[in-house]
Amino acid sequence: MKKKVLKRMFSVLLAGSMMATVLTGCGSDDGNTTSGDAQQSAQNESSAQPSSDDAAGAGDESQGEAGQSDEWIADREIVLHAYVDDIYNALPDDQVNNPVFKEIKERTGIQLKITFTPGESNSKTLAAQLAAGTIPDAIVCYLNNSARPEFPLLYKAAKDGLFADISEYIPNSKVYSKYMEDGYLPNDTYKNIVFREDFDGAVYLLHLGIDEVDRSLIYDPTEAYIGGPYIQKSIIDALNIDPTSVRTSEDFYNLLVKIKEGDFKDDNGNDVIPLGPKYWGGSVDAMDFDFRGLIWGVSDDYNMDENGEIYHVAETDHVYELIDYVRKLLNEGLMHQEYFTMDETRAEELYRSHSCAIIGDVHNYVDIIYESEDWIPLGPLNDLQGDNKTVTSGKSGRGCLAISADAENPEEIFRFFDWLSTYEGQLLTQYGIEGLTYNMVDGKPVLTDEALEHLNASDEKWMWNEVGAAFGGSGVYLFEFITTNKNNIDNFGEARPGATGSSTFQRSVDLATQYPREYKLVEGLGATSYLNTEDMADVKAQLDLLNFNDVLVQAIFAKDDAEVKTIIESFRAQLKSAGVDKFKEKLKAIYQEDPKAISFYR
Repeated sequence: MKKKVLKRMFSVLLAGSMMATVLTGCGSDDGNTTSGDAQQSAQNESSAQPSSDDAAGAGDESQGEAGQSDEWIADREIVLHAYVDDIYNALPDDQVNNPVFKEIKERTGIQLKITFTPGESNSKTLAAQLAAGTIPDAIVCYLNNSARPEFPLLYKAAKDGLFADISEYIPNSKVYSKYMEDGYLPNDTYKNIVFREDFDGAVYLLHLGIDEVDRSLIYDPTEAYIGGPYIQKSIIDALNIDPTSVRTSEDFYNLLVKIKEGDFKDDNGNDVIPLGPKYWGGSVDAMDFDFRGLIWGVSDDYNMDENGEIYHVAETDHVYELIDYVRKLLNEGLMHQEYFTMDETRAEELYRSHSCAIIGDVHNYVDIIYESEDWIPLGPLNDLQGDNKTVTSGKSGRGCLAISADAENPEEIFRFFDWLSTYEGQLLTQYGIEGLTYNMVDGKPVLTDEALEHLNASDEKWMWNEVGAAFGGSGVYLFEFITTNKNNIDNFGEARPGATGSSTFQRSVDLATQYPREYKLVEGLGATSYLNTEDMADVKAQLDLLNFNDVLVQAIFAKDDAEVKTIIESFRAQLKSAGVDKFKEKLKAIYQEDPKAISFYR
């Protein structure tokens, strides 16, 4: 399939280069030239660009209009609709008159306008607007892989002709041409999102947030998110227990018992509850950390047994082991009764008053962790394989960009987003304006004292309105989300702007240094991603009606063991009726063809 795509692309590229020869010199100077200073700045930045981008940008310098720098694209507005709350919640008040957006306009000619439609959820809003065909020049949404609920919506829209085919622009692009290189894209991104066989050589969807270098198995404390359970340091110290020694479900239970027997009090003088919900509110998914060794269905509740047979966890006795364990904790007062249901506001209040000894799930970049010395990581607990390594699937993305089939001159839109991911584009959108928010030192950007002061103070409004840059996601999140070919370490000398000089997250880094994690690679997608095919449409429609998490919680709070069994047996029957056997047969065939296609591990 790759050969077919490449053959088509390069034939289009050849034709395009011949046409470019005919049209050379025909561009008009419409008065939108950049200033001499801006041209010199662009040239200086280009000369400082790392060699990783040199090859990708070769042959592309003649695309600007006559009299413009090689960054110039067109004098126009591009409207991008974002189906991402984090983008909408971190935009400048004025998208025209702030330094970064103005600089983008001066260099490229593009006035970028971001729109957003509030709704019940991003995916539901996306579904409604795609169904209505009411999309502007381009859209961006969440999409870490093809298993996301957004993907079937995007796939159908592409098949229905809502998006422009951008395949002819990719070979001659500065950054997105890398998507054609062997091994650059994750397997799922290549096969299921960008270069799908059933698109017959067309490309409609661009996966965003791809790292230039795969560092997924490299542990770097300066950018590591240490998630999972955290315990009050004063309590673990009083018990004289090494928090990293708590590895098994038995270890965890024994710790909870010792906490209860320790008669610890919260800030209001009340008894401390040993285990609480996740910091962001009650949720079943906190069990993936707290009861990790009992989680058998590691791939969207599915896994493969020692005989090579695939099951939903509800079809196995493993589900009873998990239920019995959690019921025991609840019955003995070792776990908060609202572990699954507490709202976010109350959960936060719970931990700020130290009312639970253990936060079920949080991470080192949440202020309650990095702003005090009160909490430290616990574990991590062993998984069902008996080790406590953090599972990674390798390189991945996090978003998707699509250009409307009705957009005026889609090539200009494509070239603009390609430019945003170049070294020059990322330097501008991450660090802001040279001399204002950063200076170049030994070829690397270093934030000014003023910028660091605002960054350390988490002054988001200053970053949004007075600069307009992303600052690694702390500022205008759009630019953190929309770019690809990320390589901050090599390009800028630090994991994120200000990482080498910021004090705000110093404890986050300290904790990651003191409590390091090991990674293990488990390749493949979650099992249910393979429901998103035409032959599984009937099964997917029925399985989507079933909510195993709700059933699990219902069973955990059943009045007795007999009711637990009734609930689980009923769910098993519903799985059968929905066609789970047909789905498992498909999974088995996929796995036999490629064991790395599904994230099973035993």
